[in-house]
Amino acid sequence: MTEETRADNEREVPQGEPSASPPGQAEDAVVRGARLLALAALGAVVAAGEGSARFFRALVEKGERAEPQAKERLEALSRTLGRAAGRFEKGARELRDRARGLARRGGRFLDEKVACALRRAGVPTRQEIQDLIARVDALGARLDALAERLQPEGRSGSGGLT
Repeated sequence: MTEETRADNEREVPQGEPSASPPGQAEDAVVRGARLLALAALGAVVAAGEGSARFFRALVEKGERAEPQAKERLEALSRTLGRAAGRFEKGARELRDRARGLARRGGRFLDEKVACALRRAGVPTRQEIQDLIARVDALGARLDALAERLQPEGRSGSGGLT
C-alpha cells in the first residue's frame, strides 16, 4: 500500500457519521479517489502487459525448442505421403491398363458374337460384299470390252448391246 493510499484511508469518515469536512475537501477526496482508481487501472494494464510479454517470450522459447522435432515430423509425413502417392499412381496405371485390356477383349468378343449371329442369319460379311463388288466391277469391265468388239465399226455410240 502506498503512502498516499494510507493517508487517504486514515482520512476516511466512519460510516453513519455525518461528514464534518467542508465541501472543498470532499471534492478533493473525490479527485484523489478518481486519481487512485485511474492509477490502479493503469497499473493493472502495465502488469498485464508485462505478464503478456513474459508469456509471449515463453511461447517463443518453447516453439524454438520444438521446431527441429516438428520439422522432422513434417519431413517424415511428407516422405510417407510421397510413397503413398507413388503407390496410388502405380495402382491407377495398372487399373487403367487392365480396363483397356478388358475393353479390347470385350470388343473382340462382341464382334465375334455379332459376326456369328449374322452368318447364321445369312448376312454376308463386309469382306464378302467387297469381294462381290470387285467381281461385279471386273465383270462389267469385261462386258464393256466385249460390247465394243461386237459393235460394227460404223455404229459406235449407239449405246451398248443390242
